Amino acid sequence: MKRSIATRAKAGTFAAALLVSGVGLGLGLATGSPASAATCYGGAVQFTKLIDHTVSQMFTTSSACQDINLKITNSPSDSTREVKVCFYRSDNTLNYCQASFRLATLDRWAVIATDVNDNVKYRYAFESSRSVTAYTAD
Repeated sequence: MKRSIATRAKAGTFAAALLVSGVGLGLGLATGSPASAATCYGGAVQFTKLIDHTVSQMFTTSSACQDINLKITNSPSDSTREVKVCFYRSDNTLNYCQASFRLATLDRWAVIATDVNDNVKYRYAFESSRSVTAYTAD
């Protein structure tokens, strides 16, 4: 089925917008309105991970965000961390962990898991055992 010139133009404009926003480059940048970002990040919770790989605190996703977001605010030894999310069943037993780590950078929001349902329990697992202080928004 052939697309009309107008449809192709719209698709090209959308692809260009994705490329400019960084989504086409796989940068994992969150899109949406500033108001939705403010609502999502406005409910962020601060936590500190001591010397261990997994954050002991369990979090539960909310309706404020569609994704699980992390912002590192204090990392004594470096400005980036590799992190993934482990999901838990309602009885607090491990369901599964993401297969790969995502890069989180100091003082920037990073999307660690996308399209997560509401009321899902999770913990962060860091590749490094070094301590870190961060915010989570879900």
